Amino acid sequence: MLLIGGGGRGGARRDVDEFGRDRRSRPHHRKPYERPNRGQRGHSGGHGGHGGHGGGGHGGGGHGGAGNGSMVDESADLESRLSSLIIKVGDKNAPTLQNNLEALSVVLEKDFTNHETTVLRTLRQCVLELPWKVTVYSTVAGLLNAKNNETGAKVITLMHGVLCKSLIKGDWCSVKVIMRFFALQVATKTISASTLLSMVDTFLKPVAGQTAGVVTAQNSCFVYIAMTTLL
Repeated sequence: MLLIGGGGRGGARRDVDEFGRDRRSRPHHRKPYERPNRGQRGHSGGHGGHGGHGGGGHGGGGHGGAGNGSMVDESADLESRLSSLIIKVGDKNAPTLQNNLEALSVVLEKDFTNHETTVLRTLRQCVLELPWKVTVYSTVAGLLNAKNNETGAKVITLMHGVLCKSLIKGDWCSVKVIMRFFALQVATKTISASTLLSMVDTFLKPVAGQTAGVVTAQNSCFVYIAMTTLL
């Protein structure tokens, strides 16, 4: 009968294996976490030294990769926070709104060079998707223009491009809110009143040229957009 553990006389012999053979300390008999690392298996001192240098080189590369990953994470985190600040500003009509807008413009101007795409994309989406806050975002654009007119020009160029695309697609809701955005830019002195009137005139020309007594849905839409722009 085969005895297991401490049964029998004096228990199982530790100097032989289960087949009665002498036990030998062999690395491949050890569990994975008990085996020496490859870097520790130097055949000679010289080889060990070369292995050490090689390991150091690989280690340096690892640190470099980790450093690049950390930089990417930090940049993504900063862009996420910038987007969040832009989206949330003006959610509450608090007495501190003016100070909040000024503080936001300072942050955006500081990080605009490195995160221009994120700032412009977020401003565009906020104007289009949060039209009830168009006054807030027109103020932000005006403050950016006051701090750096090149930044202001980039915002205006972006929104003009969005306006043109919306006209081509017939997205009249977007056209209306963007025209209102431009009208508010007159108050911030980002664009001139004459520029705005030229834009409005573009909408009214087709109406003025239509046949007397003929009313079309498109021309009615143009008149409505012109009126909401100038209100």
